[in-house]
Amino acid sequence: MSVPAGLPRPDRTEPDRGPRVAVLSLREVRPIADFGGLHEAEEVLVETTSAGLYRVVLSSPRYSRPPFTSGVLRRAMNSSRLVHPYRIEHHQQRGNPADVLVVLARDLADAAVLVGVPGWHELGDVVLVHISVVTERDLRRYPELVGQLRKRVDALFSGTEMPPLGHLRSDRLRTVGVVPPMIDVLAFPTRESEERTIDIFSPGARPPGQHRLLNHWADANGGRYQHDIGQLGAITSLAQHRRIFTTMATRSRMMLTNFSQFDHRRHAGQHREVGGRFYDAMAAGCALVGDLPTSSRQFGEYLAAAEPLGFPSDALRMPDEVIAALADHGESRRLGNAARAAALRYNDVAHRYAEMITLADIPDSPGVQHRIDHLAEEARRTEKT
Repeated sequence: MSVPAGLPRPDRTEPDRGPRVAVLSLREVRPIADFGGLHEAEEVLVETTSAGLYRVVLSSPRYSRPPFTSGVLRRAMNSSRLVHPYRIEHHQQRGNPADVLVVLARDLADAAVLVGVPGWHELGDVVLVHISVVTERDLRRYPELVGQLRKRVDALFSGTEMPPLGHLRSDRLRTVGVVPPMIDVLAFPTRESEERTIDIFSPGARPPGQHRLLNHWADANGGRYQHDIGQLGAITSLAQHRRIFTTMATRSRMMLTNFSQFDHRRHAGQHREVGGRFYDAMAAGCALVGDLPTSSRQFGEYLAAAEPLGFPSDALRMPDEVIAALADHGESRRLGNAARAAALRYNDVAHRYAEMITLADIPDSPGVQHRIDHLAEEARRTEKT
C-alpha cells in the first residue's frame, strides 16, 4: 500500500479485497439528531469496505452529568493529560491496526472529541479524517485538535472551501483537500409523482423575502409550502430524525436550497458555499430552488447537472422560472429526476470515499466500486422515468 513519504509502514493489503479499513464513530458521544446523515455514511463505509467499526464512548457515566456536560469543562478535560473522558469501545489494544482508519465529523466541535481519546490514531496505519464544516472561528477555538490533526492524521478533507487549510500541512499531514459532505443517496427512497404532496419544502432558515413570497404563492394557488418541520425538531434519535427528514424531503417536489455563508478575514466580503442541504435535495429527487452559490467550485462540479433555479433570498418577486416549475408538475418532476440522477452519479458517500483515497494514494476497495456501479445503474433508470 502506498503511504505518505517518510512513514514506513507494513503493507498488509490483500489484492482481492483491498486495504483493511476501520471506521471510528463519534456518534455515541455526539448524538446530535441533525448528524444522522453521518451515521448513515459510516454504515455505508462499513458495508462497502468490510470495515471494522469502533465507537468512542464515555469512559464513565459521571461524564454524562453536570458539571461535566459543560462545553468549557469538557474542552479543558480533553486537553488534559490526566483526565480522559472518552474511551474506544471494542478496541483491542494488542491487535494489529487496520491499513486505513476513517473518521467522519460534522465540524471541529465534533472532531474535538478525539483530543480526549487516548491512542485513537493507532487504529490504522494511515489515518483519513473528513470534517464537513470548518470555520476560522473553530480553528482558533480548538487549538489542541488542530495540533492532533497535524501530528496524527495523514489526509484531512473538509466539505467547505473557506478557509483554505493548506497551512495545516505538516511532516505527517501531507494531503489536505476539499471533498463535499458525506451522504447516503440510497437512504432517500424513490417516490412516484402522486406521492409528492408538498410543493416546496424549506427545512432550514427562512429568509423573510423568500418566506413572504412563498406564503403568498401558496395562499393564492392552494399550494403547500412546508416550512414548519413540526415533530422533527423534538426528535433526539439520529435514525428516527433522519428517517422523518428523508420522508418529508422525498414527498416534496421542490426544496429551498440557499447558500451557506462563512466570514473569512483574508477575503473581502463573505464566501458563499454549497451547504449540505443542496446534496440532500438532490438525493431526494427535488428540484433545487434558492439563492445559489454559483461562484463555489462545488456548484459547478456537483450541482450544475441538477439545473437549480435561482431565487434570491431578498427577492421582491418570485422569478418566472420558479413560478412555472411550481405550476407545472411535469417540469418539476423533470428537474427532480435530473437532480436525483446527478446525486446517484456523483454525490454518494462511495464517490466521496473514492475521491479521498485517490487523493491520499490509497488502493481502492472492490465493494466501493461495486456500489458506484450500482448507483450508476440506478441513475440510468431514473433518467428513463
